[in-house]
Amino acid sequence: MRRSLLAVVVGCAAWAAARMATFAAVAAWLPDALPQPGEDVFPGTGSLLAMLGSDVLFMIVAGYVTAAAARRAPVGHAAALGAAIVVLGLALMMMVGWRGEPLWYQVTLVAIAVPAAVTGGSLRSQQRDAAPR
Repeated sequence: MRRSLLAVVVGCAAWAAARMATFAAVAAWLPDALPQPGEDVFPGTGSLLAMLGSDVLFMIVAGYVTAAAARRAPVGHAAALGAAIVVLGLALMMMVGWRGEPLWYQVTLVAIAVPAAVTGGSLRSQQRDAAPR
C-alpha cells in the first residue's frame, strides 16, 4: 500500500514540477504570453491550446513515472494518478477561485487527466511486457 501511494505521489510531483518549470520558462522568455500577477486577463485561444498540449504531455510522462514506480498494476496506478490530478485541480480551482479561463479550458483539463495518465501507464506497461526476462 505504501509503495502504491508513493508511486502516485511521485507521479504528482513529476507533473507539478514539469508544469511549474514550463510556466516559469514561458514567463521568463515570453513575459506577455501569460497574465501578470493580479491580472484576470488570460491568453488567447492559441496560448491556451499550447498550455493544454503541454499538460497532456506532462500527464503522459507522469503516468509513465507512476507506472514505473509501481510494482504491480501499472495502468491502475496511472489511473489513480489521473484521478488525483483531477481532485487537485478541482481543489485548486475552489481555493483560488475562477480566474477568468474559458469554461472549455477548465473542462478539457479535467477531462484529459485520466486518459493522458493512463496512456503513460500503458506505455510503461507495454515496455515492461516487451522487456526480455
